[in-house]
Amino acid sequence: MFQGIFVDAIESNKKFAELMSSSGRQGLQVTFQKSTDLINLAKQVLASQPDFVALDYHLGDKNLPYTATPLAQLLRDTALSTTDKDCPIILVSHQNDLKAFFENVTAHRLFDRCFTKEDLDNASTHREQMLSLVKGYKQLIKNWNKQERWSVFLALTEPEKLEVAYQAIRELDKLKAPHQVAQDILRYVIDRRGILLDTDNVLAELGVAKTGKDVDKMLNILRQDKVMYTGVFSEGWTRWWQHRLADWGKALCDHSLGNMTAQERVSCLNKKLNLTLSPAKSRWKNDTDTLLWYVCDSCHQPIEDEFTVMAYDPLPYTFVHRKYICWKCVETGEYQKQGLKIDDGEELFVEKIQNGEIRSGT
Repeated sequence: MFQGIFVDAIESNKKFAELMSSSGRQGLQVTFQKSTDLINLAKQVLASQPDFVALDYHLGDKNLPYTATPLAQLLRDTALSTTDKDCPIILVSHQNDLKAFFENVTAHRLFDRCFTKEDLDNASTHREQMLSLVKGYKQLIKNWNKQERWSVFLALTEPEKLEVAYQAIRELDKLKAPHQVAQDILRYVIDRRGILLDTDNVLAELGVAKTGKDVDKMLNILRQDKVMYTGVFSEGWTRWWQHRLADWGKALCDHSLGNMTAQERVSCLNKKLNLTLSPAKSRWKNDTDTLLWYVCDSCHQPIEDEFTVMAYDPLPYTFVHRKYICWKCVETGEYQKQGLKIDDGEELFVEKIQNGEIRSGT
């Protein structure tokens, strides 16, 4: 069983250690550690050689308070010289405390993930993700000295390396510690549409309505046909290879899925796989006879490229797809609730939509 530590300044918060724990031989046992002064606490954590560290944002006491940031920095600095002891570090705090953390941009790279304490009250998914972080780090450490380790981390077959060998992906091999690789994979491969897709984007590419019949059967077929991503952190975040999905769809339907309407794609899937899937509708046109391809980053509904605007999104890597907002979310203004901003170059379309010069089909 993997061993983890949860550090908090308040003794009564030890209950959160139990909420982060998971049972089984390959489970995670999280123990509570009350915070002390920074240097002694760092020594205690390092001496225990944990597989997982969770920190509340506010540590120390009223006489000598400090945040989780300097503690995480000390732990990360140590990992640069002892990569085999590197482990995931997450932030677990109340919502208001996390707001203060997010304003401290320089601290973001120290933590793999952030969870609110409120989230942990219903934590089955979060426990899976925490355990996946632990297992993912173990895989990074195990394969650290392998040639082209980036491809091992992502569980790629030899023939398909060229599909994924973007310069920024290959540069993972030049990073100096597992936590540096982990954070790039989590932020730019797992979290963003690009070489991997989440399930909503998979269904959009297939033209399938999320709430229709046989969706689970469809996804099981994709699993059996090895479209699913099985590399590091895959146990906590379900993702699918974009290039495998494209090849799979073309082989099944004899056409590139991107050249078929949602109705045509679903007709092919139902016929070839003996399913009763329903086609997805365009939120703007309220029609299935459209070239849906991905989901809006605001409402997560399938959209076609011609009825979107670009979100402001300073991309770090070329393999990450830009964020897009559907015209419907521009019309309603709901994208603002998701913290999205529209790219300045889209002002003309935005003005016409908001003035009613361009109207949806609903």
